[in-house]
Amino acid sequence: MAIFHTSIVLILVSIILISISPSSIAHKLTDTEIKHLCSKTRNPEGCYKILKSDHRTANIDAKGLAQVSLDLASERARKIQAQLNAFAKATHDSRLRNVYESCSKKYDDIVHDLEAAKKNLRSKNVPIRVKDASEENKSCEKVLDGASTSDRTYLQKKIQDVKFMLTIVKVMWDNLNKK
Repeated sequence: MAIFHTSIVLILVSIILISISPSSIAHKLTDTEIKHLCSKTRNPEGCYKILKSDHRTANIDAKGLAQVSLDLASERARKIQAQLNAFAKATHDSRLRNVYESCSKKYDDIVHDLEAAKKNLRSKNVPIRVKDASEENKSCEKVLDGASTSDRTYLQKKIQDVKFMLTIVKVMWDNLNKK
């Protein structure tokens, strides 16, 4: 009878230990820690506000925060790409359409880079992907600087938003891989 009770206890303990996921064991970041990470960007308050606007950051570890920052950067890149596609479709100026389409392609590449980075957050390729995305973003910014369009100011702001998100991604990745 004692062996039976011991076996049941061992089985229950085993089930409990198996059911505990690694993410629930990971260190959850405090608001102070997130603010400290954001202090490494050019706009700490903006970084913190962006990250905390996502409900997933309420109880998150370093890996989760890196994932969220990649998701937010991808989302912004997709939005600007959709806007560029809409502008390309709406304009009758073929030169301007080419500018919009060229930038849209660059944002497609940015989304691809960020999605590839999300697949393996611990990969040494993540900084390369983020750097590539930053270069594509900068390239589009330069192309738009030369274009005379009424939408230029709006697009430049959106490009700066993506640039800032890529900075946040880099800071979160650096934090995740500092060990």
